[in-house]
Amino acid sequence: MKKIILNSSLLILLLSSVGFAETVSLPSSTLEVDGGSFWFKKWSMNEQKEKIDLKTITGYESSLLLTFSGADYAYLNQQQASQFKSLGNNVFEWTYEDNKVLYKRVYDIHDHAADVSVFVQFKEKTPESAFLNVVSHAFKDDPEARYREMFYFTEGKIQRELVESSLDATSIGTPVKWVGAGSHYYVFTVIPETAPQKVLMEKTSADNVQASLQFPITNNQVSMKFKVVFAPKHLDLLRSIEKSLDTTVDLGFFTFIAYPILLTLKFIYKYVGNYGVAIILLTILIKLLTFPLVLKSMKSMKKMADFQPKMKALQDKHKDDKQAFNQEMMKMMKETGYNPMAGCLPMLLQMPIFFALYRALDTAVELKHAPFIFWLQDLSAKDPYFITPVLMSLVMFLQQKLTPPSPGMDPAQQKMMRLMPLIFGAFMLTTPAGLCVYMLVNSIVSVIQQQYLNKKLGVSGSAAGLATGF
Repeated sequence: MKKIILNSSLLILLLSSVGFAETVSLPSSTLEVDGGSFWFKKWSMNEQKEKIDLKTITGYESSLLLTFSGADYAYLNQQQASQFKSLGNNVFEWTYEDNKVLYKRVYDIHDHAADVSVFVQFKEKTPESAFLNVVSHAFKDDPEARYREMFYFTEGKIQRELVESSLDATSIGTPVKWVGAGSHYYVFTVIPETAPQKVLMEKTSADNVQASLQFPITNNQVSMKFKVVFAPKHLDLLRSIEKSLDTTVDLGFFTFIAYPILLTLKFIYKYVGNYGVAIILLTILIKLLTFPLVLKSMKSMKKMADFQPKMKALQDKHKDDKQAFNQEMMKMMKETGYNPMAGCLPMLLQMPIFFALYRALDTAVELKHAPFIFWLQDLSAKDPYFITPVLMSLVMFLQQKLTPPSPGMDPAQQKMMRLMPLIFGAFMLTTPAGLCVYMLVNSIVSVIQQQYLNKKLGVSGSAAGLATGF
């Protein structure tokens, strides 16, 4: 099997398991192609050393197949080139010809993308349609199962299908701009120059999802042009190739919050040069920005603490007359300005920020192989010694000790609250170290914030604990 070395950071996806008739070697190579198996030799965002190939994303060494209606030309995906030559400036031409067909492919190589032209002329029987198929395969016991997906872009938004999920064959009736497959940190996308006649998304087997782009065959020939993208899920990089590709970075329901958080993290990193330090500073910054919400919530909690004895007295006074109790309580709430929802609303407003930050850190490819300190040399991997999740649990236990349970709290709720540090700690054992650093710093800052506000406002520990929980 011949080997080709290409001077590009792109993984050039050709068609199926293709062989080549000659070897092309260019200096300073970063991409290696070996008979249909493709990978970056030294793709580096954070000095990573791992081999990244197409199988990382789709489960196949090659997942872009050109097929035709009927079985007459199925053999084409297994043929070696009759001729393979360089046209200069990272442009290569692949040609295959026999008595039934003339088949040419031209690749114009760029960083992380290639412009591909395909031309097929039929000398004998002509199929009705040509299909460009993008396939993704689900691994058994796949650690990235929840990230592995197929997607397509239509009507200004992305549509996603998890590879492991059940899926009925879906004929997409709206114009499709591109289709692709994704894993946790990488994306493979096909962007046709001309919109296909039809796109079909279907589950071809229990563990395969396939997107088929249909193109017409006229005058015994078919010609198509498309861009192939193989890149890390880096927002700026994807936008530089095609603006809408940034939607492949799934920041969740609160994208409008997660996106500026991610940009802020990258901005801080420019000045500190360490993503672990950037996460710490970002966490502190967010705690400062949400401090007014915490303060408002604690003031409301203090009112609640003052209101509870009065409400208890009313309950005792009108224990047999619920209507009178409700009328008296509403009157008292109006006179004192107490609103039970005033304490909950600020806490609820903090929750989207918490989930958005969590999703941003879980998604950020910038953390892949990014070192922090000592034993934490990859913020996208779990803490190898579980030091950060254990410390986080201990800080949460400390916060509980400083936070007496609310007088009216149900014993079952109190027991559940005591278990929360263990539950969170167990959950964080296998999560990326960057998330553990965030949770640890967030817990430490919450304890400090709680003690400061306790002293400043004279609020009981129970009120402060509820207010600074995020």
